[in-house]
Amino acid sequence: MVEFAAGTTDTAAAARIRTVVMRLIETDPETIEHLRATMPKYRDWLALVDGEPVGVGACTLSPGMEESAAAFGVNCVLPDARGRGVGTAIYKRVSAHARSLGKSELELFGLVDDPGGVAFAERHGFVVVNRTRGLSLLLNGCPRPSIEVPQDVAIACLAERPELARGVWETACEAMPDIPYDGDVPMNPGSFDEFTALNLAGPRYIPEATFAAVHEGVVVGYGQLSWGNRRAGLAEHDMLAVRRSWRGRGIARALKAAQIVWALDHGLSELRTGNEERNAAARAVNANFPYTPLPDGVLYRGPLSAQS
Repeated sequence: MVEFAAGTTDTAAAARIRTVVMRLIETDPETIEHLRATMPKYRDWLALVDGEPVGVGACTLSPGMEESAAAFGVNCVLPDARGRGVGTAIYKRVSAHARSLGKSELELFGLVDDPGGVAFAERHGFVVVNRTRGLSLLLNGCPRPSIEVPQDVAIACLAERPELARGVWETACEAMPDIPYDGDVPMNPGSFDEFTALNLAGPRYIPEATFAAVHEGVVVGYGQLSWGNRRAGLAEHDMLAVRRSWRGRGIARALKAAQIVWALDHGLSELRTGNEERNAAARAVNANFPYTPLPDGVLYRGPLSAQS
């Protein structure tokens, strides 16, 4: 018998389960609390078997993509608890919230090397709409890259130049719709207030490692590192974006190099990143550095569970 409790009853357990299942995306309690605080439609639950938390469900609307027919969901079940109906129960709970938000579909993140997750998605009619080629950069012994920018372009961090935040958002607005994605609306960062609350604040935000490429006072590109696991020295490349008219001039490589140099200077152990497999330009930037492959991440899209 699967029972549910609000995720707020044990946020530490919710974070632990999400980290175990997603593996390459480490989640801490503070990150979940930040999502609750910044996303008004966000709801999450713990799935309990014999009183023990064995699964997590969550559902929200992705900022900037409110016109999509899909809500974004989380369905994580610990490996030892699978095959007992926990995932199906979570699917029903998440679907009910998505339906209350006026949505008819769900998007769920998974890993290609999770056979149980792949089978669950296929069984319930989900298809892959975005596939990310995961990469890891181990920093012990990593060569220090050069940071080479075009003439009249400077790189600054948001810790020193917080006023560049709006230009960072404007760059995201131009770049995100270009990310390959087989959904019903283009990717979008949301409003400036939504973007800054979610991406430029909270426990994962590193203003010293959020870099903007600036030409005559205008942000023409940005690259952001965010904490994955601060204690372990693990950070993630959250976004690397360049305005269309400035692409092909080495700005993306310079921003990536600036992030790596910062990580080396601050004693980090690992950086993780990933790009949609069809995003050849972004993958070419990563090829300049000694990343090694990680399992692919996939974004599934499919129908809500039938009402019961």
